[in-house]
Amino acid sequence: MTELIHLIYASKAYIDFSKHDIAFLLEKARNKNKSLDVTGMLVSDSGSFLQVLEGEEKTINQLFSTISGDGRHGNIVKIISEVIPERRFNDWTMGAASLSRQELAKIDGTNDFFTENTCLVNISKGRAKKILDAFAQGRWRLE
Repeated sequence: MTELIHLIYASKAYIDFSKHDIAFLLEKARNKNKSLDVTGMLVSDSGSFLQVLEGEEKTINQLFSTISGDGRHGNIVKIISEVIPERRFNDWTMGAASLSRQELAKIDGTNDFFTENTCLVNISKGRAKKILDAFAQGRWRLE
């Protein structure tokens, strides 16, 4: 068996995603992820996205390559890709939340980053993990 990894990346939308567009994207991702045994979550904020993908290394790397080639977004930054002992989102083919700057500012250690009005594309490993941890603990979970 190959190693289990999570890959966290951020990107900036090149098109305006409506709530309907995001719902459609999530439905499509959930169906594909289920067939690939991929779990994770997607956080969006004003056209910026932070996504966590969990699964077998080869599968995640192939999926990230496909995602990176999607012309609807760019400025794609792989924040971290590392081996994990277990999934954080075991029952989630793709959890999702849309966050406001006020909600993001409530996460300890991220306040200075989000009050400067920079987007998720410039997020550091530590801050990405804080968002991941907050989400895993139940903040903003929408299925």
